[in-house]
Amino acid sequence: MKYMFDQILLRGTNSDGIIVRNLQDGPGPHDNVTTGDGWGYDYVGFLDYDLALGTQRYREPIRRAMSNLLKPRYERFNWDHGSRDNVADSVEGGLYLLYRIPVTEAFVWADREIATLLVDHSDAGRLWGVHKLEANTVRTVLIHTMLHTRNTIARPWRQGLQLGAAPCNDGICIFMKSDSPYEGLLQFDIPRHRIYFGFEKDWPRMNAVPEWFTVEPDESHLYSVEDIDTGRAKIVSGKLLSEGLAVSIESGKPLRLTVTPSSAPD
Repeated sequence: MKYMFDQILLRGTNSDGIIVRNLQDGPGPHDNVTTGDGWGYDYVGFLDYDLALGTQRYREPIRRAMSNLLKPRYERFNWDHGSRDNVADSVEGGLYLLYRIPVTEAFVWADREIATLLVDHSDAGRLWGVHKLEANTVRTVLIHTMLHTRNTIARPWRQGLQLGAAPCNDGICIFMKSDSPYEGLLQFDIPRHRIYFGFEKDWPRMNAVPEWFTVEPDESHLYSVEDIDTGRAKIVSGKLLSEGLAVSIESGKPLRLTVTPSSAPD
């Protein structure tokens, strides 16, 4: 396996480290060879290899490839076959890699490609003229959305509601805002790889949606929830967060929270 991966890096990448569709006869760079929209999926195999052996042999080659994605050549780039499906696959593979190896340039690239190529609905008839009725596009947009909400979900969802989240120390910062008064639940993700699939490790892509932030869904794991604007804080269980934290939002007034793991109170 190591020999195969090393040969891919030697004979199957362009000058930016992006994997091309086929191995070439000699060492690269292979800038005139068609790239593949599955380049990120391919690199996931490298990550799984390192995870299995407890090494970081391929971390830097992957980081290098992702750091080059903001180059002008990759803007509205034809990865494979000129459809939105190939853009969706390319971005999705990049998101799996970003979960393990955060690279600023690649985050910006993914945001740009999602905004300009996947959620632009100026072409009203495009849904029926593409491969698999946009299934890959929908999946990639959802995975990208979960990156920016840290897998939190507002229930019920409605038009005019905004939700975003980002890393904050060892927890997350959450922003919510609504055009009209809102009462609902903010539900947090759980370690799906272990609880649903029985995996001891969170293997890249085998767990279909990256776990950007999770809580342990039991009573023994505690978390601090603080309202940034009022300064009020409370300790709640992971079970409550996994089932849904009650939130109340005034019209047009943001709700800003931090959620971090907490030790048990005295």
